[in-house]
Amino acid sequence: MASPDQKPIIIIGAGISGLLLAQYLRKSGTRVPFRIFERDADLTTRGIGWGLTLHWSLPALRSLLPEDIVRRLPEAYVDRAAVAEGRPSTFPFFNLSTGELKAKTPTADESQRIRVTRDRLRRLLSTGLDIQWNKAANGVRTTEDGTVTVTFDDGTSCEGSLVVACDGGSSRIRGLLFPEHPKYRIPVRLLGVKIDCTPEEIEPLRKLDPYFLQGAASENDSFVYCSVLDAPGNAPEGNGGKYTYQMVFSWPVRDGFFNQPAPIEFPETNEGRVELIKKFAKTWADPFRSLALSIPSDTEVKSLELYDWPPPKGLRTTGNVALVGDALHPMVMYRGEGANHAIVDVHDLVELVMPHFVADERDEHSTPAQRAVDLRAALDRYEDRVVSRTRPAVLASRQACIDAHQWSRINEKSPLLSRRAMNLVFDDADLDLGVHKISTPGSVPVE
Repeated sequence: MASPDQKPIIIIGAGISGLLLAQYLRKSGTRVPFRIFERDADLTTRGIGWGLTLHWSLPALRSLLPEDIVRRLPEAYVDRAAVAEGRPSTFPFFNLSTGELKAKTPTADESQRIRVTRDRLRRLLSTGLDIQWNKAANGVRTTEDGTVTVTFDDGTSCEGSLVVACDGGSSRIRGLLFPEHPKYRIPVRLLGVKIDCTPEEIEPLRKLDPYFLQGAASENDSFVYCSVLDAPGNAPEGNGGKYTYQMVFSWPVRDGFFNQPAPIEFPETNEGRVELIKKFAKTWADPFRSLALSIPSDTEVKSLELYDWPPPKGLRTTGNVALVGDALHPMVMYRGEGANHAIVDVHDLVELVMPHFVADERDEHSTPAQRAVDLRAALDRYEDRVVSRTRPAVLASRQACIDAHQWSRINEKSPLLSRRAMNLVFDDADLDLGVHKISTPGSVPVE
């Protein structure tokens, strides 16, 4: 049991890692107090969001969650009916220019790999939690007695024993701790749309894969992935009888791409973005071509610049602060492993740091100074483990992104197609930016 005067663990961010840690603490018999703060107004602020593939992190996820939440994981699936029918995914990769299959993964059942939406997974993980909304952190300070204070934009503050920063890829807490380490801007631009399709309209894609498929054009290096986000059988209302699909289009920022003398940047208008998508799609084979060309002209198109942040070797936070998930290792989505690493981060934090806050696992005769030393040592072990696991993953994902837009580099050795694994061997020396070694606007050197 925790002591009555124990200050809470402060969780900053109600994303997947923050909510997962809160669920573990909620189910734990140790009764470690915690509070969770989120800058958004509610769970709906960011919309339906991305689809996520969870694979090698599933054992960690299931071990951290209460059993009732584990049983409800299918609520987050992108297509519950397809899973119930036993339809596996092979995550196929196609040559968009010809329609030919280039690569696919071995099939995996529900126990080994699931496809979920970030939105529904967050909703599920928020079950039973008291989340403090509209609380954007802007400062953190640890005093000599081990008390850590977080301040918020609204002028309030909270005192605790540890701050766990789960505040995403643009983490304010990381920025405060490491102002000299900016994010790396990748010379690739991305546009995303969400469209609703009838079963008949989407069947050509579902025949190729019921959940997710992707490809690159051998003729011009454009890239797309298509992901199911919702299906008629997911809820009693049936999603209006339609499938919700996300299409994400990306292209390299370089001279000469698509026969243009200067790099193609984001069109200024929504209409211009739809037009650019269709220009790419006209060079593709079906079914990708037809689906993209069918996008209504008034569809909202979201643009995204791509950044990452390989955590530096030997990284050390200061004070009683731990960075978790994208706050520590934001990576681009071209290997689909960011959420998996965030989940395992929480598992590592629970294993290495949480025992410090459990009364029956501490030496109650130790002095406050000694306990502070012990906590710092635990945080050091956590940081060493996570950095050694995630720095290669960030760099490999960057390489996968670059390769996705350089057809000659897409082969079984590329991180774009190579096996997904928790622990990779990949470092700065393995990066090969190819034609992207030319200077591009806004790019910065590898950290």
